[in-house]
Amino acid sequence: MPCDDGADHPSEPFPARITITLDAGGTFLKGALIVNGTFIPGSFLTWPSKSQGLASDTIASFADACRELLNVFASTCRPLDYHDSIRIGFAFPGPFNYAEGIALLQGVGKYESLYRLSVRDLLRTEFQKQKSLFPGIMTNRLTAANIRFGNDAFMFGLGASIRFPSERLICLTLGTGLGSAFIDNGQIVAGKNRVPDSGMLFAEPYRDYTVDCYFGRRGILNLAGERGLLVDGMDVADLAEAATRGHTQAEDLFHEYGYRLGEMLLPYIADFKPHRLVLGGQISGSFPLWERDIQLALGKYAIPILPLEDGISAVFNGIEGLFVDG
Repeated sequence: MPCDDGADHPSEPFPARITITLDAGGTFLKGALIVNGTFIPGSFLTWPSKSQGLASDTIASFADACRELLNVFASTCRPLDYHDSIRIGFAFPGPFNYAEGIALLQGVGKYESLYRLSVRDLLRTEFQKQKSLFPGIMTNRLTAANIRFGNDAFMFGLGASIRFPSERLICLTLGTGLGSAFIDNGQIVAGKNRVPDSGMLFAEPYRDYTVDCYFGRRGILNLAGERGLLVDGMDVADLAEAATRGHTQAEDLFHEYGYRLGEMLLPYIADFKPHRLVLGGQISGSFPLWERDIQLALGKYAIPILPLEDGISAVFNGIEGLFVDG
């Protein structure tokens, strides 16, 4: 076991391969450490994402998170060494130029101040600026870090596939919107077996609009509004709680949500033939309310459905996979 929170603080072998994994959500920035391929117990941390602030504030929050996570390494493993390899991996929502590290989000209410800016370059500049504030090995190593980016839903799918390495999977993250990944034998699939060329479902047509309009937070709140269920301040969690308590209209809302989700997925499942559907994101917590309905909609194409209670760990493991070539 590489590091722990025990009093003896066992040493990590030299040099260590330290991956700072960051999930850039709209509300929270979540992070953890993976050292030499192993998740470090106690390293999972969350911070306000500052996704609606100035670009400078957002980038500073990313830099602060990186330093805080390296402090976790120093306190639970051993002091940082100049020979340690530091990698910083981000799971970022799209649209985003992942190869270049350039944000392209507009009209989604998060990270819009970063539009057309290189997050990689800005973060490296921020680390350079912080050298005078935080002199020493940590900031020097961060300045030289390998920084990579991946789609948040793809990272979830790749991390989830570690549990099912030889299977075909459709992986969905149900949160602010709908993220998706088609996985076959641990690899992302795109452009075949009805899988969209992007490998993602969010922009595909469904009913009167696109998939993303129906199956994230906005879709559920729209359904609630149509049924006269919304009051000021109400969110998806409140609707799920009401349904769990037996509120008939709230129950019906989630029945409809599940049926529509199955209806949307049906042609993709029929052609891609996944072994199972894996769910993550906050809305997946309401799965018991619509489990029967999605399977009814799938009919003869019904498959096992697994909501992951700790989906963020799958995201972190997917981020680690960004560095398979070193």
